[in-house]
Amino acid sequence: MTLARPLHLKVTIIRRLRKDSPFPDIELNTLTLARRTWLKRYAQRTAIVSAIYFGVLVYPVVRVIGLILPDWRPDTPSLLAIMVLPIATRIVHERIPNAATRWLAALAMTWLGLCFQLFPLVVVFELVNAVQPLPPVTSGWVLLTSIAGIGLIGFVNALLLKVTTVPIHGPAELKGRVLVQISDVHVGSRGAGLLRRIVKRVNAIEADAVLITGDLIDFAGISRRELAPLAEFATPAYFAIGNHERYVDLNAIDERLRALGICVLRDESVLRGPFQFIGIDDVDKAQTIPAALARIELSQDHYPVLLYHRPDGFEAAAARGIPLMLAGHTHAGQIIPFNYLTRRFYPRLVGLFELDGARLYVSPGTGTWGPVLRLGSRSEITRLEFV
Repeated sequence: MTLARPLHLKVTIIRRLRKDSPFPDIELNTLTLARRTWLKRYAQRTAIVSAIYFGVLVYPVVRVIGLILPDWRPDTPSLLAIMVLPIATRIVHERIPNAATRWLAALAMTWLGLCFQLFPLVVVFELVNAVQPLPPVTSGWVLLTSIAGIGLIGFVNALLLKVTTVPIHGPAELKGRVLVQISDVHVGSRGAGLLRRIVKRVNAIEADAVLITGDLIDFAGISRRELAPLAEFATPAYFAIGNHERYVDLNAIDERLRALGICVLRDESVLRGPFQFIGIDDVDKAQTIPAALARIELSQDHYPVLLYHRPDGFEAAAARGIPLMLAGHTHAGQIIPFNYLTRRFYPRLVGLFELDGARLYVSPGTGTWGPVLRLGSRSEITRLEFV
């Protein structure tokens, strides 16, 4: 070991150094400095996150209550309830998943979503109030009424299932064929009731196949009983995993879906009628997608359709000669202003895109994650009709 070794050397590397190192004191000092540096960075990040959390999600609530009730003073239990309960209910649902905790978790996440929407309203109020003082009680009720209206619109919009028809130009022999895409249902965060409604609407379309582009499930331990509506699809259904399936019990999810008659495609393809349906596992690094596609042998007698959870790898799919790719993941941002933020990571945020004759359709999602709210987006069942 040399004296020039960086002070931010990882602890795991230091521990692997030879015990008979000629510089034990330097190793000890380096280890101490590394720990101090890590603790300092951790403390800084925690302070920044806490400040943002309080400023965006806690302060607006405290401010509105204070405007409506001028004599109210937030005590420690009140602040703890506002700050901790929403996150705590989500954690409880993760540890004890059932209908009651799911309902509480959905309520808590929706509360946080509304707090986020309330934040810009309070900022506007504070700016105007600084220039021209406004009546506090009236202002508080206006803010409360406004966020209640926004919440009602967002909640109803999240529950509505919109069937969107997307024309796909393909070979003449496919004219009139219909595929249905659903994505990001998030069973776990959402209940089996949503799944039943989705299956009912999908069956009414009378499609050639149902294609599920990941994040169907986002909690561990989702039972076959909760997933039972999937067995009621009137047409064959094909599924490619999303990131949330990877985060929880992927193998168990795979087994349950197959038992319910869903064809799970894990870096493989299947022929069905005139189509070749290809499913690629979700990955964090898009650079690995071309290699996964290269391992799939394309049929010359069938129309390839690629199911991949994220709107990544479209260039690789087009280069491979795959004319249609389906994706999801983005939720179209789900609630404003996350649509603008999400677009920075996924420029192909939602809708139909073309590249060198190939087409990519990015679903805005059929369910929701976190808040049961949709503002600036919709819950969609996509009907892909070949013309």
